[in-house]
Amino acid sequence: MSKASTVAVLIIGLAFEGNSFAQDRLADFIKQFLQQEPGLWTSPLHVGPKDMKWLLPLGISAGALFRTDRNISSEVGEVVALRRPSGIISRAGSATPMIVAPLALMTLGRLSNSERTSHAGSIGLEAVLHSALIVQTLKTVTNRERPNKRVGDGGFWDGGRSFPSGHAMTSWALAAAIADQYPDKKWIGITGYGIATAVSVSRVGGLNHFPSDVLIGSSLGWLIGHYVSHHPVSKRTPKKN
Repeated sequence: MSKASTVAVLIIGLAFEGNSFAQDRLADFIKQFLQQEPGLWTSPLHVGPKDMKWLLPLGISAGALFRTDRNISSEVGEVVALRRPSGIISRAGSATPMIVAPLALMTLGRLSNSERTSHAGSIGLEAVLHSALIVQTLKTVTNRERPNKRVGDGGFWDGGRSFPSGHAMTSWALAAAIADQYPDKKWIGITGYGIATAVSVSRVGGLNHFPSDVLIGSSLGWLIGHYVSHHPVSKRTPKKN
């Protein structure tokens, strides 16, 4: 087991310590997560005219990138110096940090008796897990080639895992979910969105994804984070501390 995995296990143990109260909290977490799932998967069926104010600009931007992102990635590929720093920054959006961060908040909230902090971590973890499920499904369905594939043109259904960007989706989902829990502390949202932006850009710089992969992944993650935060089963009003 790696050090990161060991840390994650220890944090999980603290967050859901083996007593009846903690077990009830874990059961509530799972129940809440499952109640949120159907709405996420069926949300495209509920798109209405009021959603056009953001859906139309997103569609136009995505369409433009689909036409140009192969050329953009080709230009980025010529700047070899981007590869290493992009790889380093990209690690912040990998699975372990995305899981450990909200678990750490849950643990901190438990140790400090801060219901607000614990709740924020729980909502963040839900957002990350929802994002992970959705992005893996989309990757499997679309099968888009990555820009770092030696022989390929970024085509869909050509054997790949490029669309959309999982790093972008989970980091934006976590940032949005946590920011919603602290509307009175703007620096938390700014920090979270700043990290998510850096992770997203790094995926292009590292030739892991095309720009369109990152745009769609970021947008879906942002929507998922807000959805989880505002879902009726998530609505609690923990004390501000």
